[in-house]
Amino acid sequence: MKHIALKITAFIFGIALWLYVVSLNTFKVELDIPVRLVKLPEMLAIASKPPHTMRITLEGAPFDLMRLRSKVMQGDTTAAAIIVDLQDAELGATRKPIGEKNFSAPNFSNIKFIEPDNQLLFIDLDLDTRIERNVPVRSMATFDAATGYLLTDEPKLEPDFITVSGARNVITRIIEIPTDSVSFSGLVHDTTYSIPLDFEQFPAHVSPGDSLTSISVNIQKIGKKFYRDIPVQLIGMFDRETYRLNPPNVSVEITGGEGTLDSISNTSIELFVEFNRFQIEDVDSLTPTVKLTLPSGVNREMSIKAIQLSPDKVSLQDIKKLAAPADSLDEDAEEKLE
Repeated sequence: MKHIALKITAFIFGIALWLYVVSLNTFKVELDIPVRLVKLPEMLAIASKPPHTMRITLEGAPFDLMRLRSKVMQGDTTAAAIIVDLQDAELGATRKPIGEKNFSAPNFSNIKFIEPDNQLLFIDLDLDTRIERNVPVRSMATFDAATGYLLTDEPKLEPDFITVSGARNVITRIIEIPTDSVSFSGLVHDTTYSIPLDFEQFPAHVSPGDSLTSISVNIQKIGKKFYRDIPVQLIGMFDRETYRLNPPNVSVEITGGEGTLDSISNTSIELFVEFNRFQIEDVDSLTPTVKLTLPSGVNREMSIKAIQLSPDKVSLQDIKKLAAPADSLDEDAEEKLE
């Protein structure tokens, strides 16, 4: 047992001695360090796509290098950075050399930047005038009402544009900004959703004014409503003493959103038939055309599902021909009396 204890003690001592010796030496390692652009003049913007990281060689104690590497791998952008000062940058193409002065690692003062032999490190940038522009937002979201309910209008974006700021030659190429592709189903009431904007394909160094937009949807329960004795008008050029429609009135059944139906009265419905249609189509009866007056802002195509007439057709009657048989009977009776 005494020999085992001595062996363990010697092993631990050996490791400690090795770690101490190692800590006295310096090592070199290559790391991808984030690039940070600072002090860009307010009237300028970056038009090119600068690198997010740069591979550089660092020298320091092994434990410091291991700690820094761990933080960088975890995405800690504050651990170390290549800082590029653009305070004196001018319009157009520019090249910024990278050296020891650009490396920053606040909590690792013993780690040094090592400039490569026979090689210059630099970053190329293209600078343009900064402008602002309102870019339309395109909804990629889909909405479906529950069974028995109706989407009564197109979903409304608010705002339907986003103000973006960046380089002129980049901003002018942005046509629209899409939202995330999301779906909502089983909707039974009006709702407003906050939808993230999709910046996956967004140009580098363009700053959007917001990352969200709101989309409002209007949902109504489907209902039916009857409107009785709606007059049918015969329109066009014709002898009004000769022709009339039969029946002169019909009933109308409208299927649609209950809220929309509540806004419709008998006076909102106009029925008419064009006189010339009977000759053009060579028929005795026609389905009247329906003109429905709805409040402003109501989307008829989406809020009205169906309109049915009862009877569904009206016929054209010649009043004089209908009266002719009665006149003939009167003449026959007079002849017999004589």
